[in-house]
Amino acid sequence: MKKNRISVILFLAVLLSVIIYSAYGMVNQGRDDDYISISVIVNDSSNARWDAFREGLEQGAEDNQVHLNLVSTGSFQNVQEEHTIVKRELEGDAAGVIVEPYSSEADSVLQGAAADSVVLVKTGVETDTLYTSVMTDHIKFGESLADAAIEAGETKVGILSGNQSQLGMRQRLKGVKERLAEAGVEISWVLSAKELNKKIRNTEYFVNNQVNAVISLENDDTEKAVELLSDNVGISWRIYGEGRSEKTVYYLDKGLIQELVVPNEYYMGYESMVLAVQMARYHTDKMEQVEVDFFRVTKENLYAEETSRILFPTVR
Repeated sequence: MKKNRISVILFLAVLLSVIIYSAYGMVNQGRDDDYISISVIVNDSSNARWDAFREGLEQGAEDNQVHLNLVSTGSFQNVQEEHTIVKRELEGDAAGVIVEPYSSEADSVLQGAAADSVVLVKTGVETDTLYTSVMTDHIKFGESLADAAIEAGETKVGILSGNQSQLGMRQRLKGVKERLAEAGVEISWVLSAKELNKKIRNTEYFVNNQVNAVISLENDDTEKAVELLSDNVGISWRIYGEGRSEKTVYYLDKGLIQELVVPNEYYMGYESMVLAVQMARYHTDKMEQVEVDFFRVTKENLYAEETSRILFPTVR
């Protein structure tokens, strides 16, 4: 009798375990079915300048049941490289893509991609097709960089203008130049990222074309401006630039950069993920343009609460 009772108990225990396991599997299967895949394509994806953007993407994916695929890329050499990746992702498992266009030529980068499957980040494109986008007002961003130099009393500047194939960089350059002209500040030279990479091999150009300050429109060129300053005795300039990488923040703290203008890239990452999910799940044809705030950061306010939330979003 006792043996029979033990056998019944064991049988019931096994049966209960099977039921629980099956129910757990069904629940998890249901949850997994709710997930969609979103691919993110940006230039040089492993670069530290994307850290805050990446954190925003990851939080957005976690909050919205998304399998995040941050596509591994190097530095794009032409628009065809990026187009090939966008096409591959949309023909694969991705329900949508988040793209930083390498060029403003939409037909080259987004050819064949439906507008409701794409969210543009950081910079826009020149096209009659309306795309959902999440980015700063680049004209105002450029004006803010110019204001930093003007308020510091700079009189003669050089400009590092980044990737001028991008619409956003051209707009930043426009904002900088117009504001400097209004203030009567002399612009000695303007170098794109490609031109800078050539000149950097022979620093005689900078020695022979001295300026009081350099205004840099994007993070990588800001880092290079500091490296040129540090490595060459014949160069002496103050630096105002976009930046949010660990390097640029360190340089600001050490006084090698006078001021940074920092876009809220955590928000850009999070919001772009939310919009991509909305379009993929609900097939909405409403194309939204979301403006991302930016902040002027100096050594004095580097560790202020508001600044820290932007520069160090994971720090609580």
